[in-house]
Amino acid sequence: MTVTFFGNIAKYTNGDKEYTPKQSITTLRELLHELCGYYGEQFEAFVYGNETCLILVNGKGIALSGGLDSPLGDGDRVEILPFVTAG
Repeated sequence: MTVTFFGNIAKYTNGDKEYTPKQSITTLRELLHELCGYYGEQFEAFVYGNETCLILVNGKGIALSGGLDSPLGDGDRVEILPFVTAG
């Protein structure tokens, strides 16, 4: 499994653009718990408190795959990005 960070999220990930989980992960909720523990409170506040954060699992929004309980496996791609609009 690979997690990719896009845009200004790098300021919450110490500049990391990718992350590989340190343990076996079976749900998005478990992955976010590990990421928050690794990157800290600012990352956690961004992911859980920022309504402009978008999370994709294998290119699909998590609303289509089970939300925080979306199942994850070894070959999955998780992308976390800021939601950007133009106007």
